[in-house]
Amino acid sequence: MLRLAAVFGEHMVLQQGKPIAVFGEADGPVEITLAQHSVTAACEGGRFLAHLPPMTAGGPYTLTARCGEESVALGDVMVGEVWLCGGQSNMEFRLRDERHYDEADVMRDSRVRFYEVPQAATVGQAETLERNRAWTPLAPGACAEVSAISFYAARWMAQRLDVAVGMIICCIGGTSASCWMSEETLSGFPEGRAYLTEFEVRVAGKTDEQFARESEAYQREVDGWNAASAVLKAENPDIPFAQITARIGDFPWPPPWGRTMLRRPAGPFETMLTRVAPYTLRGFLFYQGEQDSTPARAPGYASLLTALIAQWRALFEDESAFFVAAQLPRFGAEPSAEDWPAIRAAQQQVIDITPNAALTCLLDCGERDNVHPTDKRTPGERLAATTLRHAYGMDVLADAPRLTGAALEGERLILRFEHTGGGLRVPENVLSSLTVEGTELMDVRCEGEQLVLTLASGGRSVRVRYAQENWPEAILTGENGLPVFPFDAVILSCT
Repeated sequence: MLRLAAVFGEHMVLQQGKPIAVFGEADGPVEITLAQHSVTAACEGGRFLAHLPPMTAGGPYTLTARCGEESVALGDVMVGEVWLCGGQSNMEFRLRDERHYDEADVMRDSRVRFYEVPQAATVGQAETLERNRAWTPLAPGACAEVSAISFYAARWMAQRLDVAVGMIICCIGGTSASCWMSEETLSGFPEGRAYLTEFEVRVAGKTDEQFARESEAYQREVDGWNAASAVLKAENPDIPFAQITARIGDFPWPPPWGRTMLRRPAGPFETMLTRVAPYTLRGFLFYQGEQDSTPARAPGYASLLTALIAQWRALFEDESAFFVAAQLPRFGAEPSAEDWPAIRAAQQQVIDITPNAALTCLLDCGERDNVHPTDKRTPGERLAATTLRHAYGMDVLADAPRLTGAALEGERLILRFEHTGGGLRVPENVLSSLTVEGTELMDVRCEGEQLVLTLASGGRSVRVRYAQENWPEAILTGENGLPVFPFDAVILSCT
């Protein structure tokens, strides 16, 4: 018996410059051959893990696996750069629904390939769904179901690196960060245990049969909503999401709870993420946080994200794996229901202190009434730029302006920034997104890479906050066109 893990297939991309893990199931020693390299791995407990030596970018090659009389040969294998794209619905968002789909659907780039991990609630379901999974090269008409952000990020990276780029897409809409860690990891810190406790309370006493009935009824609601939405989009392809919900109601949410629910804590980690580990890769692109933004949960997001990064690196056996996160954009959620500024702050806090990690600012990419902005080209290309700059050291425009220092001089508050491209662009309504506690903000003007704020009165210290709302009305940008990272800082007087 010989079976490679489902992620190994025709058209796949293997990571250059690192030992290449090849794994699966067998009943004896397995010989793996790729180009001029050949290794043999022992089989333990019905599973094997081999490591080919590091290779430089190239291909196409044929990878061959042999166990006794059985053999598997996979063609059109490239060696290049591999990234895993994780998160929830904005990472999952399909290219067919993206604003620029008509332009993207005719593109071709044989260097770019995608593999989507099947969304499975159980291991048995994963095994069934994996039989129909394959790597998809970027070609006209082939990528409609691919993650739009992954599509644009991969294409941008391949063009600039000039090597094959493989994207392993592993995401589910509406998932908490707690879904993407093991139960053991979640049990190890208070914020993680809270998700496990809530799950146990909500499914207590519910039978699998009851959950199945509720799931069927819920799916009928979803199908009805999708059908009604499709009719409206057929009548007017540019209809705003807010108009859709005004006419047919909000999308049915949340789904019912049950012990085998798709979005349970630690569930997708077991049924999806572990099934592609430890595939050798350069790192992770991560877009998530919306589902953890309730006022009760948001304060613990930094702990969740920290634990997630550590677990993913351990799972893929690479402590140096790069982690690129997308900071949440703006969205017009009710503050009593969702606290997006807290998630943005936690993302910035964690990434700033994590080695081999970088954050992409998307503050200007949201839509007030749509949690799923239809422009995914901008965030995809920004994530790619961040990756090229920080993971590969390329000289590309990537870093958004951020506050680096300040001085309080009487009634003048001087804020200093970096990565502005030479200065800042200050919108006319800037006062709506800038606040200074304890005094009134009278005026804001730009002086090179500084903002000079005129206050109604001075003091020993002030707290200045920018974009600390779910939907900040005004967006500061640098002359380089990138939005300024949100900030919340206490400034002491220098007089």
